[in-house]
Amino acid sequence: MEYLGYVGLFVSLVMLVVLSYKQVSPLIVGPITSLFLIVVCGLNPTEMMFGSDTPDTYMKVAADFFAKFFLIFLTGSIYGVIMHKTGAAAAIAEKIVDIVGEKRVVLGIVLASSILTYGGVSLFVIIFVMYPISLAMFHKANITKTLIPACVALGSFTFTMTAPGSPQIQNIIPTEFLKTPVTSAFYPGWIAGLFMAVVGFFYLSWRAKKLQEQGRVFDAHDELEDQSQNLPSFWLSMTPSLCIIVLLNGFGINIVWSMCAGILLTIALLWNCLPNRHEWLKSLNTGASNSTLVILNTAAIVGYAGVVKAIPEFNSIVEAIKGLDVSPYYFPAITTTAIAGIAGSASGGLSVALKALAETFVSMGIDLEAVHRIAAMASGCLDSLPHSGAVITLLLVCKLDHKSSYKDVFVTTVLIPTVAVFLVLVPICAFVYS
Repeated sequence: MEYLGYVGLFVSLVMLVVLSYKQVSPLIVGPITSLFLIVVCGLNPTEMMFGSDTPDTYMKVAADFFAKFFLIFLTGSIYGVIMHKTGAAAAIAEKIVDIVGEKRVVLGIVLASSILTYGGVSLFVIIFVMYPISLAMFHKANITKTLIPACVALGSFTFTMTAPGSPQIQNIIPTEFLKTPVTSAFYPGWIAGLFMAVVGFFYLSWRAKKLQEQGRVFDAHDELEDQSQNLPSFWLSMTPSLCIIVLLNGFGINIVWSMCAGILLTIALLWNCLPNRHEWLKSLNTGASNSTLVILNTAAIVGYAGVVKAIPEFNSIVEAIKGLDVSPYYFPAITTTAIAGIAGSASGGLSVALKALAETFVSMGIDLEAVHRIAAMASGCLDSLPHSGAVITLLLVCKLDHKSSYKDVFVTTVLIPTVAVFLVLVPICAFVYS
């Protein structure tokens, strides 16, 4: 019976991964796995799911995440949808791809995805924007479409998602818990980020060449669409994103206000890109609805991770990690990586890790700006395992499956970021901040 809690934790993790992989909704997976773990650990199900006397009940942790980040998800989703509907996101992506040329199509898609991500467009919107553009470019370059998910993922799921100054939620969450700036550990963060970008680019370029040599070329001709939509100019499309970046990084304006400014500027500059007020209202409503679904799905899994934190075995695991004979800067890297992998979500795992361990990081005396950057980037190491909602969505949009494309997604979003965090970022932070 001594190890029953550990067995329950392991089995609940397997349940979480398998059910998510089978595309069961996180709104179902989160409560089911939480209840299973609570029962196996011999805790009070009613108190642990709904109670008010326990700080880490399922509903309390999920609701706290929703309350803390709802406006960030809301404004980010609305901005992403109107950038998509007006054609601004496509204009930015096409311009970048045109600049680099069809011979460097991998570089073009990675760059376009990166600029959209760093400009504040949400990851899920980028998937929908980049797929038709990537499909057309892969057709011109005669490269199999199975490599598209990895190219889009490298540009949007890795370095720009967690780099210093990024307006993405994964870089904003640490500011709420650690009271650190979004540019924390600027130079170490960008060194690690550039490592991910460069190594990932060379890997994908090598894979594209290898696949062509094997005779695996473009064969999705039936999916090609008419790309004749009249798009706004590149600079007009980029202006709202530049505004967000400048307000957030240059003036230190709160992320919600920065996103609101970007939304208003997009409406003002690109009003004529939609036919009438009804279409604008429809786009705003779509963005709002999308944000609710995304944050509820994330909160449902965050609630499970909160229950994990409440069981005694969690503290034993944390103490064991703290006792490792390594630099203390590996502690936030290991814990955040593990929890994000459990949650299948960078934002969900990062939120739970910092909620549970922020005070521990402070008591350890390690630099909080370094913790911010390490935790943010570590959240992007195991968040893209097969059960990740983002990965499943990416493959579905690209009309592919795990068997055909996940290997390359794994290398670019799991293997390379993990090497960057543990062998590049953490050693640099340990040297600079110790």
